[in-house]
Formats: sequence, structure tokens, C-alpha cells
Amino acid sequence: MNNNKHHRNMRAGRIVVLGAMVCTAMGAAAAYGQQAAPPITSDIGRSTKEWLSMQRDNRAAAPTQPMLGDVATLVYQRYLDSFKNKIPESMGSQIGSANSTSGGGQGAQ
Repeated sequence: MNNNKHHRNMRAGRIVVLGAMVCTAMGAAAAYGQQAAPPITSDIGRSTKEWLSMQRDNRAAAPTQPMLGDVATLVYQRYLDSFKNKIPESMGSQIGSANSTSGGGQGAQ
């Protein structure tokens, strides 16, 4: 009885090993079969070139939006106010200093 169980286990082990070998061989064949042909040179970058052409030729542009008078006045005033401050020689880091501010670039005036 013990001998019969041993033969059954050996047969099951052989079937498992044989199945693993078949799966490995089939996987390698499937991976080899998935190699695609190289793309045609004319297809590479075609859509990118088309998008750049649309931008260059202004074919897909939205109509120009008007700027309202009060908004234009505020924008122009901000532009004029930008000349009141000198441009610093360099923008030093103020991280960790006692008087640093968290405003976007406001501490370098």
C-alpha cells in the first residue's frame, strides 16, 4: 500500500514538471510571436507634426476675447507700478531667517 502511494506521488510530480516545461515552452513561443514590425518612418511623429502645423497656421484658434475697460485699467496700473521697485542683483534665499515672509518674492524688495 505504501509503495502504491509512492508511485502515485512520483507520477503526480512528473506530470507537474512536464506541465511546467510545456508552459515555459509555450510562453517563450508566445513572447517570440509578439514581435511587431518596426513602424514606418512616415508614421513617426505624424500627429505631433499635424498639431504643430495647426498651431502655426492658426487653424484651431478661438476668437479673440475682448478685455473689459476696468480690467484693462487695473492691468495697466499694475504694469506701471512694477517700475516702482528696483530689480535686485540676486534673489537670495530667506529660508530660516527671522524676518522672512511667505509672499511670492515679496521679501526681496
